Amino acid sequence: MLTDKLKNILLLVLTGLVVMMGSYLLRNSSEKSIHPSLVPVNVSGDKEKPEYKSPYEQNQVKNTIVKNNPQIQECYLKHLEEKDAVSSGRVRLDWNISSEGEVLSPQVISSSMNNSKFENCILGKFKEFKFPAPPSEKPVYTTFTYIFRKDGESLAPKMVPVMPEPEKKKTNK
Repeated sequence: MLTDKLKNILLLVLTGLVVMMGSYLLRNSSEKSIHPSLVPVNVSGDKEKPEYKSPYEQNQVKNTIVKNNPQIQECYLKHLEEKDAVSSGRVRLDWNISSEGEVLSPQVISSSMNNSKFENCILGKFKEFKFPAPPSEKPVYTTFTYIFRKDGESLAPKMVPVMPEPEKKKTNK
């Protein structure tokens, strides 16, 4: 038979194993698991943090947004008519799509356009979009980033070279 000292040692070893296994399971369960049907999409330009979109978002949602782009273009053209309007930038929206395909709770989550009137115009148009019903028949959360720029204009930051001023020549009178 086992002595009391040996029983205590075995009990401590088993307790340690249970604690280690629990720690391991908690650590691994807290890591973000990606469903195999999701596709990585790089919208923000950050290659380290791609977004993952379902085939529904990649196809039906994107097609609905593209189909309705002329409405968003109207907002952009009105925006450009304003004095000192920022002509290029991004507006990122998030919203839920109801089980019937209706837009629920759209909001601007980031914008570099610095114009709330423009952003509200986009939201107003966006609320009217009708998406295909999600395959899960449950509301789906999604995001989209609109990128605006005039024809021929780049979204890259403008680099303006600094030229030294020419020295003024002294004239002899």
